[in-house]
Amino acid sequence: MTIHEQVFDLIPAYTIGALSQAEARQLEQHLVQCATCQAELRAYQTVVQALPLAVPQRTPPEAVKQRLMSQVRLPVSPPQAAPRGIGILAWLTRLTPAWSLVSLALILVLATSTIWLWQRLNSMQQRQKFYVVNLAGTEINSDASAVLVISTDGADGTLVVERLPILDEAQQYQLWLVRADTRTSGGVFSVSKSGYAHMGIYGVDASLLDFESFGVTIEPAGGSPQPTGEKVLGGELTQPVR
Repeated sequence: MTIHEQVFDLIPAYTIGALSQAEARQLEQHLVQCATCQAELRAYQTVVQALPLAVPQRTPPEAVKQRLMSQVRLPVSPPQAAPRGIGILAWLTRLTPAWSLVSLALILVLATSTIWLWQRLNSMQQRQKFYVVNLAGTEINSDASAVLVISTDGADGTLVVERLPILDEAQQYQLWLVRADTRTSGGVFSVSKSGYAHMGIYGVDASLLDFESFGVTIEPAGGSPQPTGEKVLGGELTQPVR
């Protein structure tokens, strides 16, 4: 695994403040020079900021607040290691109520995984007004898929692909932005051993929202001025529900 891949995997935990100081420092140093990770971080930050809105708001009874505050004021003993043979949830229930509350809250936060965040990003499209383009695999590789997340203003985007076959060193995948009969390059990329890749899309002269559809083809390494190889992914831009 490359340094970039290691740092990329830290972004979800960094967004919720769950990294050690050393890990956070490593990521921050990498962010200065990596536009792809910058876009990935912005996407996660948007999702995390909107998470409280996804939970129905309820006003607890006054008695709940009084009981909670009375427990917070009690002296708290340092947490003890879980005895052997006792499950983590059972162990937490044996702790003082205050420590149980804090521990459970921390576990719930850390359990927010990369997959879950992307699922929330797609489901919150209406609220956040993101533009999400789903790209499906062609007959060449129908198992492949991708998602293109475009910012509200169309200035930039992030492409995430999976289950694409690895190409030889002389070839790369190339993203195309399609408008009428015009194809504009969105960048080239290679996939990992698992068929996964992510790429930020920047520096396009027009807004990404001005394009009608998007496709991925196999091209010579470094890319081509116009598509020359087989198309492996494709999808159309649809307007978000307001």
